[in-house]
Amino acid sequence: MTEEDRSNQKGPAPWLFLFGTLAWTWTWLTPAMLSDRDWLEFPVTLLSAIGLLGPLIMPALLIGSGRWDFSLDATIAHFYRRCIDIQGLGKAWTLGVVGLAIVLAFGPLLLNPSSIAETGLIDAGPVIFLLVGLLGALEEPGWRGYGQEALQRRIPVLLASFIIGIFWAAWHLPLFFIDGTYQDQLGVGTTGFWAFHAAIILSAPFYAWLYNAARKIIFAVVLYHGLGNVARELAPEVTTAAALTVEGVMTLFVVILSWRWISQTK
Repeated sequence: MTEEDRSNQKGPAPWLFLFGTLAWTWTWLTPAMLSDRDWLEFPVTLLSAIGLLGPLIMPALLIGSGRWDFSLDATIAHFYRRCIDIQGLGKAWTLGVVGLAIVLAFGPLLLNPSSIAETGLIDAGPVIFLLVGLLGALEEPGWRGYGQEALQRRIPVLLASFIIGIFWAAWHLPLFFIDGTYQDQLGVGTTGFWAFHAAIILSAPFYAWLYNAARKIIFAVVLYHGLGNVARELAPEVTTAAALTVEGVMTLFVVILSWRWISQTK
């Protein structure tokens, strides 16, 4: 990092990231919503793909403009290297993250065992949803790698996580108005609609804990998000109450376990 780079450093900008990400995604998804076409039809697929890359792209734009702590990542490349750093994460954490994703997806079956009797232990959804679920992990460089990191330097980690969760939920809203998406199938204003947003906000502290506990290696939350999405597509459907209960218990457990630092500004 040169002296000129240091002089241009302005520090992390959480609000620019949060509102910038919403603006990026909603700008691209608005014409997709207005097209009245299925999300797998052109140009909706292209518009959606570009729009949903907002949380992945916005950190690069902000870091490139000096809005970052360059003692954490000296360059944009170093930032994204933390997103794929499986070696730095280590075997123990990797296995732990895999286990947590399995608990997230299959834990609700303990509260809703009738689902296994009806469909068996595996009930795979459409392949396209599996792929989209896996690609959903590309959100994490933004939400946790930049947003959570930047915001928790100003306010307590737990409060920061809930704010990130609210923006994260709002970011998904346009998908409810694009034909054929998973969110469109849930519907607007339905129980599934509110449960979807509640689950996002409720899980945000867990993601914040995982990011920080794994030594800020962004790959930890990338792996958890991607595997969790895929595992939930493979698991039988459960009641909303069962899914939210497991999500809530996981979050409550890590908040209690880590209260000493998750309630503080980092």
